[in-house]
Amino acid sequence: MNERIETILEYMLEDAEDAIAYVDEAGSLDAFIEDVKTRKAVIMSLLNIGEMANRLPDKFTSAHPKLPWAKMVAMRNIAAHGYHQMSDQVVWETVKDSLPELVQFLRGQLSVD
Repeated sequence: MNERIETILEYMLEDAEDAIAYVDEAGSLDAFIEDVKTRKAVIMSLLNIGEMANRLPDKFTSAHPKLPWAKMVAMRNIAAHGYHQMSDQVVWETVKDSLPELVQFLRGQLSVD
């Protein structure tokens, strides 16, 4: 893997782990919705993940079709251009249900335990 891809994956991993930690600290969807700072931090992390996904070469994303690269980029676009249109529940579910799989993939690619 080249250095550019490795750097992108490292940034994605950092943001994914941050988002998971922030949601875990909130404890519940209701608490997450009430905590504006946490919501904004998580949405920014999702925006960053989508931005980094968009920077990955097509050859890399094509080699790993099980991951929803286009959805990551789409969520980034919504976060960047329609922040107030984002569903708190969708954000919560994305972090709880999808990011752990992404973290596992990224750790495997980076050989991180």
